Amino acid sequence: MTIPPFAAPQGFTSALYPQDERNSYWFIFSGDKLLIGNDQKSLPSEHFLSLKRTIYIGTLDNRHLFAGEAENKELTPQGWLWTNLRTLYGVINDEYYAIAGRAKQLIDWDRSHAYCGCCGKETFIRKAERCRECASCGYLAYPKLAPAVIALVRKDQKILLARSAHFPEKFYSAIAGFAEPGETLEQCVAREVLEEVGLKVKNICYFGSQPWPFSSALMIAFTCDWLSGDINIDPIELEHADWFDPMNLPQLPPLFSISRVIIDAHLPQKFP
Repeated sequence: MTIPPFAAPQGFTSALYPQDERNSYWFIFSGDKLLIGNDQKSLPSEHFLSLKRTIYIGTLDNRHLFAGEAENKELTPQGWLWTNLRTLYGVINDEYYAIAGRAKQLIDWDRSHAYCGCCGKETFIRKAERCRECASCGYLAYPKLAPAVIALVRKDQKILLARSAHFPEKFYSAIAGFAEPGETLEQCVAREVLEEVGLKVKNICYFGSQPWPFSSALMIAFTCDWLSGDINIDPIELEHADWFDPMNLPQLPPLFSISRVIIDAHLPQKFP
């Protein structure tokens, strides 16, 4: 599998402190929206807004990369606009799209851990690592990633796709869910498929992974084969699921998601 969107691009080096702030790009967010030029391709080379927080990310091809959160998005300079990160896939450079995903997660982490989750006191950024430390009780808060599996179930020449009422668009995707404490990723696949559609599966095999900045998740994709059972959906999680012939598929997830990557990998020419 090729490097998926949001994965660290080749040539990127993570770092805590810049050696030089010249020749830089800024990834400035307000909520889920990124500040970008009216051409929807340009990134700021300096921060010209009042920022709540800033984080140095590292370098890509000798360019320094910074993340920031705007104090007030209403004060948008002429020639710039706020754009939802999801809509920028294929518009801005793929490498910088990946960095934007990283920047969003770091800004979200820095905001949500400004105060200690144990005692409520203010935290500070440690000098030696990407971590916030509580000045009172010493609790360490590292950037959090939630492991989640996504499983493409196969039966004969068909694949199982499901539609969640929570999807922002009317597309179908593979079965997905977050891992629970005490289970392996393979156990998580088997549990999620059984819980959501009532099927038992076998031959669970790793396919690939993708950082997912919209929920600070690490999506780990698997393929598996139907073993037994008939589709019986959990109505809380899903509104419909079915076996689909790859020649007659419903609306699919966006191209920047690993769910789409794994589905495309199992189109007719990919079947054994």
